Amino acid sequence: MANNPRHKFTTQVLVIGSGAGGAITAATLAEAGYSVLIAEEGPEVNLSGMATHTPRAMQLLYRNGGLSPILGNTNIAFVEGCCVGGSTEINSAFWLHTPPEAVHRWQKIYGVRDLSVEALELLFKEIEIELGISFLNSDELPPSSARFKYGAEKLGWLIEEVPRAQTTNLGGSAYAPDAKRSMSRTYIPRALRAGARLLSNCHITRLHHRRGRVSHVSGVLKRPARERNLWGRPQRYYTSNVLIEAEFVFVCGGAIQTPVLLRSSGIKRNIGNNLRIHPMLKVAALFDEPLDSHHTALPIYQVKEFWPDITLGGSVFTPGFLALTLSENWTENQEAMRNWRQMALYYAACRGSNQGTVRVFPFTHEAIVRYRLSRQDQRNLSIGLARLGEVLFAGGARKLYPALQAPSVLNSLAECRMLLEKPIPISAMSLTTVHAFSTCPMGENDALCATDSFGKVYGFENLYIADASLIPDSPGVNPQGTIMALALRNVRHFLEEKGRL
Repeated sequence: MANNPRHKFTTQVLVIGSGAGGAITAATLAEAGYSVLIAEEGPEVNLSGMATHTPRAMQLLYRNGGLSPILGNTNIAFVEGCCVGGSTEINSAFWLHTPPEAVHRWQKIYGVRDLSVEALELLFKEIEIELGISFLNSDELPPSSARFKYGAEKLGWLIEEVPRAQTTNLGGSAYAPDAKRSMSRTYIPRALRAGARLLSNCHITRLHHRRGRVSHVSGVLKRPARERNLWGRPQRYYTSNVLIEAEFVFVCGGAIQTPVLLRSSGIKRNIGNNLRIHPMLKVAALFDEPLDSHHTALPIYQVKEFWPDITLGGSVFTPGFLALTLSENWTENQEAMRNWRQMALYYAACRGSNQGTVRVFPFTHEAIVRYRLSRQDQRNLSIGLARLGEVLFAGGARKLYPALQAPSVLNSLAECRMLLEKPIPISAMSLTTVHAFSTCPMGENDALCATDSFGKVYGFENLYIADASLIPDSPGVNPQGTIMALALRNVRHFLEEKGRL
């Protein structure tokens, strides 16, 4: 039990985390009549005026300011939201259905029962109404997307416009006010209207359990402070212990924080052993004419010619993100910032073929995330960069600046095609990922899985998971849709078992 908790709460259902899985779980339970408390580690943020202010956004919305490392044989920066709404506040809001082959694989290998493509499709359609899923719905394409589309069509490659959780065509930043139908604008308000309570800046650090039942949780609550610290400077926050008693607990912290919380609480069976990611290599492209990517709609196309192994597409653009991409070779490439209005950001991503782990650093309880890029990953990213170069040069690009230690600039199609013959050294790659999953896989194969087929943790009566960690392995597509569809499916199964549906 927390030492002298200053704040104590009691609820029927505690939902830890307010991202894609947590928000829809909380709203569904609250609307079914449960008393629900949502505990979110991050702050509640007013996004107004933050459209292109990257440093401010990264400070407020991202865990560790956007600099969470994945350790391994090369640098991979994991980007994760830490605010009310979770990663739905910082992603591109792309909306893709779970591929049928992934569903069939999960049934066969992980023993996921009662999961069908047809049933998932019905859930997708239901959620799409709330999120306002739509295509760009404009006769005038954003210039960066138009160049990308032109290049792919010139090569005769399969290209698709990706639908988005967005009802307007506002600017290219992920934080454009009212541009996206993220969780803070959809399912969180729905949960609150149904009577749920929201506790932001509340970091749950331990689940207290005995004989297969969680009795209560403990953590730390941050609140604005007026006091000064030992050095006489104003304190931003003061912290105090918090204790929450709940009949049922749903952990929805995402693929990294959920296993951290469970392992910190002594729950380790098949937890944190099966991390899957989509490694991504970013590229800045210079064109002859101004694109003004910071003012245009989010990029909307993906090249599917090489899917499921490789996906090519456009990235969110702000001058800050451009500088981050160029920073791998800042001495050589900083002059390119002068041409930022003529530039856009793109990526080559692959479906990672290796498995990583999530462990907990003693004392601080911070995540230690490991993933080693496999030779297949190395090959796919090298081919991906070569193919992306083909698209962009066909679309009129003059130069490419990949996030590599070397080469720092690609000046021609011939230089790109050399990557097909000689893969990029793993140590030269500077990678990012926003897609992580599978650290607590669900299914009836208890040799591999942490929960049953509906997210109930093995060995527990009242502990559930509802986030990306449940996805058994890499779906090969942007995962927000899969997370939300599985969470809705599982919470309805919970309600059915309790006679509330």
